[in-house]
Amino acid sequence: MGLQLIFAVETNKTCKSDWIYIKDTISRFYTIDQAHIKLSTVYMDGKSNYTKKQKEVKSLVSQYLNVSKNNKSQVIYCFDCDEYDNKQEDMQFLEKARCFCKDNEYEFVWFCKDIERVYLGKKVNDGKKREESARFKSRCMINNIKEQDLSVLEYRHNTSNILVVLDKFIGRK
Repeated sequence: MGLQLIFAVETNKTCKSDWIYIKDTISRFYTIDQAHIKLSTVYMDGKSNYTKKQKEVKSLVSQYLNVSKNNKSQVIYCFDCDEYDNKQEDMQFLEKARCFCKDNEYEFVWFCKDIERVYLGKKVNDGKKREESARFKSRCMINNIKEQDLSVLEYRHNTSNILVVLDKFIGRK
């Protein structure tokens, strides 16, 4: 039996910055048996497009199931919290996204306030995200990230719940 983890990320296919941070996180903290675990990515091209990506998600699930009827897929939506603590609309968005994930039996990963602040400790302008994520990767900066900052249960600046979610599906190193 195989397991496909499908990550729906806010970035687009050109930039791929979110996936770089997530993939490095998986590589650092988890043992992946590529014969039994497949990692797939859906690029939302903006967080508000999450419901529009259902067709692509379902297609990946179906394709993987067609390989073997014993294969399973788990969808993990990844969102930035943005200004959840200052803007009511950002908090409402997160709640709607969380409900969407729950209703569809998807996992909900958050990055507070955004993925760059979790991994780089700073806000990054849209035009620099690709460059900053490439620098993060090339300098192996994942090794500077504290495990406890990726294992948080409640929104807190510069933290995420990504390890809490991944621990449900993948064995740690």
